[in-house]
Amino acid sequence: MLLKVAHGYYALVPEVNRGNKWRPEIESLALEIGQADYGDDKAILMHLSAARLQGAIPRAIAVAVIAIPKQRPVLETPNGRIVFVKRDVTRLKRMKVKTELGEGWSTSKEQTALDLVARPNLVIGMSQFAEEAARTLYFLSDKAKLKSIANDQRLKSSFGRLQQLVNND
Repeated sequence: MLLKVAHGYYALVPEVNRGNKWRPEIESLALEIGQADYGDDKAILMHLSAARLQGAIPRAIAVAVIAIPKQRPVLETPNGRIVFVKRDVTRLKRMKVKTELGEGWSTSKEQTALDLVARPNLVIGMSQFAEEAARTLYFLSDKAKLKSIANDQRLKSSFGRLQQLVNND
């Protein structure tokens, strides 16, 4: 059984959910659409979406953020909005994740924390969530990895903002 999730996109409904009003989580949907269009290694959940999968955001928000290699407009779905961000996905520090629609990639805790403070307003109206999630991820992160990523990706000012955010508690 297929479920139409956006114009031109369908999701296979898991057998256990057939017959009810199941809808995939927006992060899972964004990852699958990104993988369908750009390949398994070229779509990476990032920013608020990665933070949610890592437990830094306790509840769903109707927006997913995904890194891809090309610029692309926002995609509105019945499940929420998918924000595509053009990034050099080969440079992002990532980890494997499993979602209800399959497996894929998410940025690491360290990468996510730096991305959140680098662009807290990436999703309009969510800067407070971004800062709170960055603060939480800072405490869950390896500080040496944080510093290394900041140096390698020219995110030293973001690293400084992250430390300032944590020290202001």
